[in-house]
Amino acid sequence: MTFLNPLLLVALAAVGVPLMLHLLNVRQPTQVDFSSLAFVKTIEKAAVQKIKVKRWLLLALRMLAVALLVMAFARPHWGDGTGTLFGPDARSALGIVVDNSPSMQQDGPSGPYLDQAVQRAQGVLQTLRPGDQAGIWPTVPGPDSPEALVRTREAARTDLDAVAHRGGTPPLAARALDAAQAVAGSGQPRKVVYMASDFQRTRLGDSLRTAWPDEVALALLPVDTQSRSNTGITSVRVASPIVEAGQPARIEATIAQTGPPPEEVVASLYFNDERVAQTTVSPSPNEPTEASFTATPASRGWVDARVELEGDAFAPDDVRHVTFFVPDTREVLVVRGPSQSTRFVELALSQEVTGEAVTFNTTVVERAALAQTKLSAYDAVLLVGPERIASGERTRLRQYVQNGGGVLLFPHPTADTDSYTALFEAWGGGQVQGISGAPGADASVATLERAAFDHPLFDSMFDARGQASEPSLERPAIWAALDWRPRGGGQTLIELSTGAPFLYEWPLGQGRALAAAVAPTLDWSELPTRGLFVPLLYRSIFYATAGESVEGPSVATGQPSTRTVQGLAPDADLVLQGPDAAAPFRIEAAPRPGGASITVPALSAPGVYTLQASGAPVLHMAANHNASLTQLTPAAADEAVAHYESIGIPRVHALSVEARPGAVAQALEQQQAGGALWNVFLMLALACLIAEMVVARLWTPESATPPA
Repeated sequence: MTFLNPLLLVALAAVGVPLMLHLLNVRQPTQVDFSSLAFVKTIEKAAVQKIKVKRWLLLALRMLAVALLVMAFARPHWGDGTGTLFGPDARSALGIVVDNSPSMQQDGPSGPYLDQAVQRAQGVLQTLRPGDQAGIWPTVPGPDSPEALVRTREAARTDLDAVAHRGGTPPLAARALDAAQAVAGSGQPRKVVYMASDFQRTRLGDSLRTAWPDEVALALLPVDTQSRSNTGITSVRVASPIVEAGQPARIEATIAQTGPPPEEVVASLYFNDERVAQTTVSPSPNEPTEASFTATPASRGWVDARVELEGDAFAPDDVRHVTFFVPDTREVLVVRGPSQSTRFVELALSQEVTGEAVTFNTTVVERAALAQTKLSAYDAVLLVGPERIASGERTRLRQYVQNGGGVLLFPHPTADTDSYTALFEAWGGGQVQGISGAPGADASVATLERAAFDHPLFDSMFDARGQASEPSLERPAIWAALDWRPRGGGQTLIELSTGAPFLYEWPLGQGRALAAAVAPTLDWSELPTRGLFVPLLYRSIFYATAGESVEGPSVATGQPSTRTVQGLAPDADLVLQGPDAAAPFRIEAAPRPGGASITVPALSAPGVYTLQASGAPVLHMAANHNASLTQLTPAAADEAVAHYESIGIPRVHALSVEARPGAVAQALEQQQAGGALWNVFLMLALACLIAEMVVARLWTPESATPPA
């Protein structure tokens, strides 16, 4: 309850007037006894007590009547909890949070959600009086959003007119807290944060990063929403670990459904704006449904891919982007051990064999030159028959793999077993015992027994993949093989008939290390002349250099992020060009081992962004809305109020009004000022005066008679 004329409350001091008169009337006179009045002493003591009760009751009624009359003239009003001791006419600081996230692109019974929110914010601004302050806080701020209190209604309206749809789904509680902290520091007596939103349940906010200011009230202004089913894409990923031009690649998307599902949803896959695949899915409510596409990249370089749904009413979550890189060429370093032949390896990697399908730039160096070679200049390193690996070389190779490089080791016939064991231990574990058989021997000691055909290295390598029976594996004769037993977190990709690994991998950091049990020469096995050799060598190099994923980086709209880009010069002139014709973002970089760290600003529009260094594109980056956007379930007003009270906001209420001009301002003014209570106080005061008159005239406890 507040008072429109609070200064009149000083007249409550008049309540003391009846008390003073009462005290004056009860002053004890000088006692003089007369014999003729002696019979008065016989009045019973109980009658005297009744007289005292009457006097105190009359005093209380008179004092209460005076107090009620004073309060009636002070014009008491009931309010909404957003008032202050100084009444609704006190100067105010109002923070207005306007939800401009993608969910506000929906249409409700009273029009587009964002238009409704802006209309409600305009209604709040209509209640401003001279000396008040107000500020606009979009839930997804733009680069020019002031987010500060201003002193004129016109300035606040200018900021409100600039609010537009932007990407990003920050918690509503976080933005309300930003406004509350600014309002709390205003120095105004009345402090309120208004929030106009559709109050999606996924965005209410689970907690506050700091305590909510106790003196700030929160008023919710929900827009008129309507329930609807929605289908959206929550993720898109490149399922193929190895992607090459002219080779099929698998793209997988997760589709989510809320509400009654449609019978069928059509999803299309695009490579560089060209539709390359299409499928249909029948999603189930609240259960993710997988959609798989197979398409062949027609060119090398960066491929900008997207999956798009057709026919859904809510568009923002119907498109999701992903990027991946198809290398133009791969730089391969071949390190040749003493008395070892790399003829078959060089021939397999030559353009005469690869043609236009794959391009390798092969550099061959002797084993002694390994220590002086800059490994970071190569995508893959093939160690063909090193007799031993020194300690410093092991350290360099381990660091190289951790940074994303790939290493493939072929053994030497007189390998230093301790050196090989130390190398395998550096990669993840393994014990080398020696060489089984001998190069050039007549008797075969093993052959290929089985392969992990479900491993990504063999993806699309065999035509029989995916059939009921396993693909057939060639079984070349092997006359010599490295005898070793793995230990640790690797995996056998191909196993020999002896049970020892033929091809083994260790994941390490961002790269992978592979080891083969035979050297690529005809005195070790028949493999170099078999059809398996060339594709197995290619796939091993591709897999070893694929890193953790062939995908480009992805960021969420509306949130800044930091990325490390390998090979990027930190002093380069960096800009980030978006999918539209807007001006590019200037990007700052900080040096990091092997590259640079960049800070990506909050991006508002989904799509593919290109990082350019001194004018040359170096990275494609996908920006997508948060997956929670698909769950379009607004919270009821009382549910939102209860939620915000539970996370520590002390004074919360919701105001639901009609979507018409002036309705919000009218409702707010009524709630701020409240209902008039002066007439109630006046009636109570009159009731007290009537009660005082009745008690004074009709109640006569002093008429007691003396006993006989």
